[in-house]
Amino acid sequence: MAEEKEPEQIDAYMGTMELYQKIYDFLLYIYHILAQFPKFEKFALQTQIKTAIFEMLKDVIRFKKTGTKSHIYAADVELQQIKTLIRLSYDLQYKAISKHRYEVISRHTRAIGGTMNGVIEAVKAGTWKPDK
Repeated sequence: MAEEKEPEQIDAYMGTMELYQKIYDFLLYIYHILAQFPKFEKFALQTQIKTAIFEMLKDVIRFKKTGTKSHIYAADVELQQIKTLIRLSYDLQYKAISKHRYEVISRHTRAIGGTMNGVIEAVKAGTWKPDK
């Protein structure tokens, strides 16, 4: 019976690693786009987006190390904030967020959200174990 649980635990762990990588890839993609925001947004919207991405990444790392549920839920909240801030940037018609870039960013955030939901489901099912 323990053999049946082992693959689920590995999958949940790999899901966390995959989540970390997706967030990092998203950060690489969006970083140069944020640099193209209007100068007056440098210390406002641009900074809020960067901070939210870094906080989400930190929460995933904390969750991976500790297994504390609140960290993965905090990362999910950060993702929702990022989606809202990006949508605001698009709706304000900043040239840095063209329709194509908005669609690519949306694909990134959807992929992150899907992986994060898989990890959350593993936590709820009790199949996720923290890094030792």
